[in-house]
Amino acid sequence: MIIYCLMILFISSLLSSQCNFLAAFLQLLPLAVSFAELLPVPILSADPRHEVYYEGERVALKCLAPTMRKIGGFRFFNQTGEQIDLKTPYSLTTAWLQLTATKTSSGEYTCMYFLKESGQEIPSNRSLPLSLKVQAAPTAPTLSLDPQQQVYIPGNDVKLLCSFPSSSDDVKEVQYYADFGLAVSIPVSNVKNYSFNLRITGEEVSGSYSCAYFVIKSTRPVRSERSSWISVNLKNLEEGFQMDYGEE
Repeated sequence: MIIYCLMILFISSLLSSQCNFLAAFLQLLPLAVSFAELLPVPILSADPRHEVYYEGERVALKCLAPTMRKIGGFRFFNQTGEQIDLKTPYSLTTAWLQLTATKTSSGEYTCMYFLKESGQEIPSNRSLPLSLKVQAAPTAPTLSLDPQQQVYIPGNDVKLLCSFPSSSDDVKEVQYYADFGLAVSIPVSNVKNYSFNLRITGEEVSGSYSCAYFVIKSTRPVRSERSSWISVNLKNLEEGFQMDYGEE
């Protein structure tokens, strides 16, 4: 009988402890739920949005946090899941990541945002994946000098001849570049090459040059790879230069 009474007391004590624990747990439950409350999933988009991008094109990834709560920052992830950008502190509800399309850019991207409350970081889930497809840029043209000389003197004219590998009907524009900052764009049509006539009158024109062309792909102009750089070297340099344009 004594043993039976002791067992009843033990069981009563155990049930009392469990009830106290359950009551404490129920009191904490609303707090736990508030921390675990899911934030709205961010929306990831691309600007401009194309089915296919070509190497060298610029594209911006836009991550939108659809919440009125104070943002602490954003994270962007590449196709391998690696974090490629972190923006913090950051209070805006939209973050941008500028990319230049390369061969390794193809794949799916995601983003997420997080809040900072009471010194703690509260992350959202990641956005739905955004897929980017990148193809090679049009083949580089060939740039040559006419006449080809090791050194030019003031008074000489030299043609920078940019020859296109693509069909002449496809080329809509040609660009010339110089390592000292010159950039010239010329609309063209139905030409297999284009010559940029450079008047040698000063050291301003001494340097390296390259060219590229634009063709229409996916309803938009796409720039080719640049040609190899070639050098125009001068002696007895004087100031000033002039430039003329001509087609072949």
